[in-house]
Amino acid sequence: MSLACFKIVLLNVVLSWILSGCATLPATPAGFSSFSSYAETVFRHQNEVSSRLMMLNDTDQLPDDENFERAEEVMTDACQLLNEYAEREKSKESMGWRFKRKVQKSVAGCDASIQQMEALLNKLDVER
Repeated sequence: MSLACFKIVLLNVVLSWILSGCATLPATPAGFSSFSSYAETVFRHQNEVSSRLMMLNDTDQLPDDENFERAEEVMTDACQLLNEYAEREKSKESMGWRFKRKVQKSVAGCDASIQQMEALLNKLDVER
């Protein structure tokens, strides 16, 4: 293979890789005007649930239950990138597109983990 053919093949591979990455951005969930509004809503929801957890913990009303501990850990891990993004935004740090892309890919999992934690908290409220 000549050097010119190799360069063309390499360029096509690189362009295919870049374009395929653009095509896999997460879809904006129904009811949201943009992905950023969805991400902001998820971030605020996580803060509300975390505040509820802290209040219950401070008043010793949080059960010593492995399900709660595990759900909180899962939520913390799943939302770590979104929280880091928010902190960087707040301090006006620049962020690379790769990091932003990782954040975009993580928001749906963060949202799901928040909903699981909230379901446990709601069940606790009903039992009281």
